[in-house]
Amino acid sequence: MTTDTTPDWLRPAREEFARLQPGAEQDAALLAQLTALQQARHARQRDIDEHEPHWLRRLAWGSGALGAAAAVLLSAMLLLDPPGAGSAQAAPVASSGFIPLVPEREFRAALAAGRSAAVWLQPTELPRERLALLGLPFDAARADELVHAELMLNPSGQVLAVRILN
Repeated sequence: MTTDTTPDWLRPAREEFARLQPGAEQDAALLAQLTALQQARHARQRDIDEHEPHWLRRLAWGSGALGAAAAVLLSAMLLLDPPGAGSAQAAPVASSGFIPLVPEREFRAALAAGRSAAVWLQPTELPRERLALLGLPFDAARADELVHAELMLNPSGQVLAVRILN
């Protein structure tokens, strides 16, 4: 025997809730309906899977794996020295102190031309902020100061390289 300890003011709400609560037969009907829907969904998926060729799925996975492998390979190649950046080729540029401003093959061609197409050296002063454009470190507090430099020019007046003197 259970005693009802519900306060009087809550009793009408409790009775209304008990009246609205579904019975066991309603629960069973709802469960059967949901089970039938789920089985129909699985049957449709099986039909789709049977009509889709398996090679297409394998191709999709294979192309994804191939793309990932290519990305890893390209990343590894970017971390390595680029071709032509070996120390044997870069030594003449580094030993001269000039920073090429044109493609390296054009710079080397100008140096190798000898007397037929001599290069000119022009002393100049550059604003220190230009060092940043050349990829060199510079102090922003001293950006208004001038830097002594030499420009390497070809006979047509094109600047091939720059050498910072101070």
